[in-house]
Amino acid sequence: MSDKLMPHLRLLLWVVLPVLLSLVLQYRIWLDDSGVVASRQLQQRIALLREDNEVQQSENDALLAEVEDLRHGQALLEEKAREDLGLVRDGETFILFVDPADGKQK
Repeated sequence: MSDKLMPHLRLLLWVVLPVLLSLVLQYRIWLDDSGVVASRQLQQRIALLREDNEVQQSENDALLAEVEDLRHGQALLEEKAREDLGLVRDGETFILFVDPADGKQK
């Protein structure tokens, strides 16, 4: 009986076991949380976040420049006051043009 069992054990040790180990390693290399697929997904996410950061940084830079202009320049401050608050200086006449509604024209 041991003579019949020995070839099967040898087959198990020399063929089946290395194949199983190879399959486990391949799974871990490609599909595991730290594998190639997950790594590529993380790299794509990092690239998207970097692009978003660049957009946010450029918006922040523009806002910072506007704040500096408002702190040190009178022209931009006056422009903002005229546009947003309706500033009219003494001696100026304010004229507002209103478009008539589409269906109520006579």
